[in-house]
Amino acid sequence: MTKELAAPVRALLEQYRSMGEGVQDIEAALPQLRAWRAPDLSDGPVDDVEISDITIGDVPVRLYRPAGDGGLPLHVYFHGGGVVLGSALAGDLDGLLSRRAHDAACLVASVEYRLAPEHRFPAGADDCYTALTGLVADAERHGIARGAVTVGGASAGGNLAAVVALMARDLGGPAIALQLLEAAGTDLTKTSSAWRHPRPEHDTTREADLAMIDLYLSSLAERAHPYASPLFAPSLDGVAPAYLVNAEFDPRRDECEAYAARLRDAGVQAVSRTLPGHVHGSFGLPDWQPARDWRAAANAVLASANAAARAGRPLRLTAL
Repeated sequence: MTKELAAPVRALLEQYRSMGEGVQDIEAALPQLRAWRAPDLSDGPVDDVEISDITIGDVPVRLYRPAGDGGLPLHVYFHGGGVVLGSALAGDLDGLLSRRAHDAACLVASVEYRLAPEHRFPAGADDCYTALTGLVADAERHGIARGAVTVGGASAGGNLAAVVALMARDLGGPAIALQLLEAAGTDLTKTSSAWRHPRPEHDTTREADLAMIDLYLSSLAERAHPYASPLFAPSLDGVAPAYLVNAEFDPRRDECEAYAARLRDAGVQAVSRTLPGHVHGSFGLPDWQPARDWRAAANAVLASANAAARAGRPLRLTAL
């Protein structure tokens, strides 16, 4: 373990390793892994956010609505978990997303997309897109300002947010003001230098990550499908602007930075920010100040995008 890592981050890496020790069959371990719950990430009391559950088509969605009059910006959020773990309805995201709804003054919609291996690609991505389009189609009923719609997610949820932004462009879906991608995987082939040359600070190995990915995908060819690996989309012209937040010691950092570069090459506004001392998932530590700072910065970016969209001003992304 290197000296760069703070004690809470070292403990998180040890937790990752203890969870992985002896797990030869990821699929068999899923019930145990799915029982884990995240700590409260509200970063203090949030008293003015109403939480309710609805269904869009056949997709369950949990809504976080802050106090306020008139149509609110909409932020559609996709949870992490390697597309095999996690839930929008279990309650462990309530603090995190109530805080986001409050700080960014928007309606947050957290999507309970179908998980692999029970439901393989593209089921989860299709659910995420269905939730986005259904919410915007019924904007008046849900109190949504149509011109201020964003998507976001962390880890695998960041992958899905990037995929949904691509789908919205390809399928003539809602205009998206921003895709907020946190520690996102954009390349499920895992062929970057970081994956092929692991460091002690990395949260997992290439082999372990591919074992989880192969529960989601049905073939090697699908690893490079644009709706699985947005980095390999033939064109990124016209995709929503992106703000990507990366961890210094996350092997996914390379693919995030590559995705931001490809977006910029296509004329799309994109900022990639790398936060020092972080590993994958350390943004979810409850009592470590740099993790709190990560969450606050992400919410500030979203608040700025919402304000610009509501005012009809051009978005101007900067590395906060």
